Amino acid sequence: MPTWRSLKPGWYLLAALLLYACAVTLLLALQGSELRDYRNAMAADSPQSDEPTENASPAVQTEANLWFPLPGAELPDNPAHLPGAVRSYRQGVSQGFDFYDGGSGVPVPYGAAVTASAAGTLVRVDNVYRESEAEEWESLLEAVTDGAQEGELDRLRGRQLWLETDDGRLLRYAHLSGIRRGLVEGGRVERGKVLGYVGNSGTDEGVAGSELGARLHFEVWEGDSFFGEGMDTEELRIAAASLFTGP
Repeated sequence: MPTWRSLKPGWYLLAALLLYACAVTLLLALQGSELRDYRNAMAADSPQSDEPTENASPAVQTEANLWFPLPGAELPDNPAHLPGAVRSYRQGVSQGFDFYDGGSGVPVPYGAAVTASAAGTLVRVDNVYRESEAEEWESLLEAVTDGAQEGELDRLRGRQLWLETDDGRLLRYAHLSGIRRGLVEGGRVERGKVLGYVGNSGTDEGVAGSELGARLHFEVWEGDSFFGEGMDTEELRIAAASLFTGP
């Protein structure tokens, strides 16, 4: 019968490893039990409520929010390109965001794709659009020097597409150079789908037949009020940080 003196060194090593494994397993089991007891105690002390919290799931938080109409865009850095900015030539204010190249976080060239900020139904699609002749344009600008009526503002927005979101807001896309083929009034689009293309229709440059001054004018309406109405610049930026969630 072998004695401890006759055992090879490898057997001692194996025994030590087995003892170490048993000790670690026991320690982990004890820690797991303590952790469960701690979690149960915390749950018992936490108030229970059926009301939604500020930390609701992202899907709930962002469902009513919008994607930027230009993928990857940011809020325009120029205050003159935000809702509520003064438009002295017509004695009024801007009713939306103006995304220009160099101030919107992404390039905004003539013809860049414009996308749906939310899912909804198309209520206006200017597939047929005629730019004003020079004389017509000058007459329009003269007519709005003391303030523009809605019909005049409509002409100043150029080629447009309007999207009614599933939660009842109205999104207006203006100064477009074109509409994506196949879109018609009454049609449904999903968020992120291409709607049209950046342009300069309804502007001095558009009337002149050039591609300079390309921009996207984007308005968000709830009932008879546009987003940002009555806000100062700081208030608007804070509110817009919650309005837009990406992409």
